[in-house]
Amino acid sequence: MSHTIQERKSSRQSFLFVGTPATTTNEAEMKGEGVIPAQWQRFYQEHILDQIPHKKDATILAVYTDYESDETGSYTFALGTEVTAVDHIANGMKSYSIPESNYVVFTTRIGPVQEIVVEAWQHIWEWSKTNKRAFATDFEVYDERCADPQNSQVDIYISVL
Repeated sequence: MSHTIQERKSSRQSFLFVGTPATTTNEAEMKGEGVIPAQWQRFYQEHILDQIPHKKDATILAVYTDYESDETGSYTFALGTEVTAVDHIANGMKSYSIPESNYVVFTTRIGPVQEIVVEAWQHIWEWSKTNKRAFATDFEVYDERCADPQNSQVDIYISVL
């Protein structure tokens, strides 16, 4: 099993995002008391993507923002997509203006989506020990490469100073 995770630096223009937010911590997620699995389940069961007007495309974004401090503090996890306008937001959703930022982009290997994302985050937490994260807004990109959940590839954008 290959754990090849590619890294590259990137800057990204500001963009608008609409999604369903929930507050959590890494500790809660690792103990199985977090919100992320339930967020994903709800996202698909309730067809959240279909409820978001003005979608830029069909790419799903998992956004990590509103960091209380660093990886030990609480943060907002939101599932949704990039939009071109935010004139109407469905119940239970929130819009975010993601500022222009510099990122290190981690691209996972191709494999089962649940495995590759966890592996990539483990890699990012190792990487974070020797690199400075901004803890502004980070996000995972689930695009056409994720059409098959068993053979997916995900980009994870980590904000850096």
